[in-house]
Parts: sequence; structure tokens; C-alpha cells
Amino acid sequence: MNHQHRLHHAHNHYRSLALTSRLEASGPHGLVAILYEELLRSLDVMAAAIQRGKDLAKDVHSERARSILIALEGSLDFERGAGLAGVLGGVYRSMQAQLRKAIAGNDADMLTELREGVAEIADSWNKIV
Repeated sequence: MNHQHRLHHAHNHYRSLALTSRLEASGPHGLVAILYEELLRSLDVMAAAIQRGKDLAKDVHSERARSILIALEGSLDFERGAGLAGVLGGVYRSMQAQLRKAIAGNDADMLTELREGVAEIADSWNKIV
């Protein structure tokens, strides 16, 4: 294992530990904020991968972004926030469809549009938390 690879591995390990600590310290609203942050991070990495000519279908961040959108949809509380939860559920399903299309077509523009939508929702969420 070369020096660069060891540094990258150490960085990922410490980032994972930091995220785990944040997750353990967060309440439900904080967890959703972290999911948005991680989704935005994955979308950014995917955009960079497209620029390098990488196939998103084989990129680990594509699966991570899909999983986060599913987790966000699964976190909705339809009993306490039926109206908003229903709207957000539809938004998350639409985002999942857009993500699938962006991955299938390695479409940077579609990915950018998706990222902008996620950033807007995340910003709104952070203002109410």
C-alpha cells in the first residue's frame, strides 16, 4: 500500500468516525440534517466522477445517494405531519427517479439539477431545526 493510498484510507476512517460521533449525538431532526449533508456530499462526488469520465453505475456514491433518499423517505412521520410528509414523500420519490435517470445516462446536468433541489430542501430544513 503506497503512502497516498494509506493517507486516503486514514482520511476515510477518521471521517467515518466523526460522522458516527455526530450521528450518536444527534436527535431525530439532527439526523435528517446529517442525511441531507451526506446526500449533498455524495452528489458532489458523483458530479466529479462524471467530469473524470467515470461510469456512475459503478460508483459507490451512487448507491449511497439512493440509500439516503430512501432513508429520508422512510423517516417521514405520516401520523404527525400527514400533509407535509405526503408532499416530501412525493418529492423524495421524484428525486429517486431523477437520480436513477442521471446515473443511467451519466447526466451531469440532471445531477446538478437534483443537487440544487436537495440543497434547497436542506437549507429550509436547517432553518426550522
